Amino acid sequence: MVIMLRLGVLLAVVLSLSGCSDMWCWPFECSSSKSSSGVADTSTTTTTSTSDTTTTSTSDTTATSTSDTTTTTSTDSSPSEFDLSKVTWLHTDVSSWPVTSTLTVSISNGTMCLNFSGTSTWPTAQILHTNGTHNINVNANPWVFVSVGGKWYGGTWEWMTPNGNCKPLSKIEGGHIKRAPLTDWNPKTGDTLYFMVSSLARGANLNNYHGRTNVVKVTWP
Repeated sequence: MVIMLRLGVLLAVVLSLSGCSDMWCWPFECSSSKSSSGVADTSTTTTTSTSDTTTTSTSDTTATSTSDTTTTTSTDSSPSEFDLSKVTWLHTDVSSWPVTSTLTVSISNGTMCLNFSGTSTWPTAQILHTNGTHNINVNANPWVFVSVGGKWYGGTWEWMTPNGNCKPLSKIEGGHIKRAPLTDWNPKTGDTLYFMVSSLARGANLNNYHGRTNVVKVTWP
C-alpha cells in the first residue's frame, strides 16, 4: 500500500512538470496547438492583409482631329426660321419653284463656293460675256437674302456656268444686285444672310426649267 501511494505521488509530480493537465495526455507531446483534450485546434485564424487599392477614374475623352477646312464662317443648310413667302423679290419670284438640288456653302480666301447637285444637270442658255466678245453657257443664278429695315429682300448677284460654283466675295454686294433698296448694300462682318441657287431667274425667257436649292444661313465673316 505504501508503495502504491508513493507511485501515485510520483506520477502526479511528473504530470505537473510535463504541462499536461489530463492524465491520459501523457506520455504524448502536449503543446499549445492541442486542446486540453488532445484534439487538434481547427479554429481558423483570419489574416487580413491590407493592399493598396488604386481607383482609376476614367472620363470620356473626345478626340478631335483638326483638319484643314475651307469653311471660315458658320452655315446652316436648313434654316427653319427663314420664310420665302415673306421675301420681297428683286428678281423673278422663285419661291414656288421646286427644290431639286441640295446646296452647301463654304467661304475661304475671299471666295464663296455654292456647291449644289444640279450644277452639271440643269439646262443651259447662252448670254453675252461681259467683255462683249463671245457667248457663254449659264444655267443658274445665286441669290442673297438681306434684311433691310426689318424686311427681307432677295436678289441675284451673278450668273453661274455648269460646275462654275465659286465666286469672289467682292461680287456679293449691291452693285451686282442692281436693284433698290440693295443697290448700295455691302455685307458686314457678323451679318446674318441667306443664300440660295436657282435655275436662271435674272433675265426673261432664258430658261424653260424651274428648280432651286434649299436656303443656307450664313454668318458673314
